[in-house]
Amino acid sequence: MPRYLQITCLLLCLTLCLTGCTVNHSRAYNDAVEIFADGEYADAADAFEKLGDYSNAPTYAAYSRGLVLYDQGQYIAAEPYFAQVRDFMYGETRYQYCHGHVLESEENFQQAAATFLALGDYEDAPTLYRYSNARYAEANNDYETALYDYQMAGDYSDAATRLDALRTLIYDQAVLMMSQYQYETALNLFTMLGNYYDSAEQARICKQHFRDARYAEAELLYNNGDLQGAYDIFISLTGFSDATARAEEIGQLLGIELPNVE
Repeated sequence: MPRYLQITCLLLCLTLCLTGCTVNHSRAYNDAVEIFADGEYADAADAFEKLGDYSNAPTYAAYSRGLVLYDQGQYIAAEPYFAQVRDFMYGETRYQYCHGHVLESEENFQQAAATFLALGDYEDAPTLYRYSNARYAEANNDYETALYDYQMAGDYSDAATRLDALRTLIYDQAVLMMSQYQYETALNLFTMLGNYYDSAEQARICKQHFRDARYAEAELLYNNGDLQGAYDIFISLTGFSDATARAEEIGQLLGIELPNVE
């Protein structure tokens, strides 16, 4: 056979082979897409991975692997897969959700809270935001925020346990402040606890002691000739004992028109 005919035959065979491969890949790709559409993500991932770099197979493969782990609640393991496909389907949202879990696991609660907050009402993101925000608030001694957000986090993770521990800590601090006659601080702490144990009653007692102490302070200032200082305290005690009358009396001496405090 002449050489040019041999070359022609070889090229024809190669063309037929390549055409056949393309047809086979196209069929396999379409089959994989159908498997994906049926929600069989593990099988879809296997099918797409066999196609190598054909068409959009790598993207589908990564997304499918991510979904398998996501559906299993393995969000940290799923994060790297969604990181590869952030602009594909719901990749960005799922990535951010998984990334929030990564941040939480790393105890980067400030960033975790910001990430979950940005997700709005997506799945349980509001609960995850509350938990991370509570952890960050507690670490920064913002107990009021921590108490509220642990309550809002409900039974997520160890939120309930941390809520109880924090309440106990705050209560003990309040009792200590009360024993040291720091009634204003104790009052703020007991008030923060709401109806926890006997906090409401202790808050009432602290408030009474605090007002008594402030009233006595105002009397001392008055007796020492500090009329303005005495006036400022008496006016702040409106409704307690005869503080309003005392404020009015001193106000007249100072030429101050008493505001409507009725």
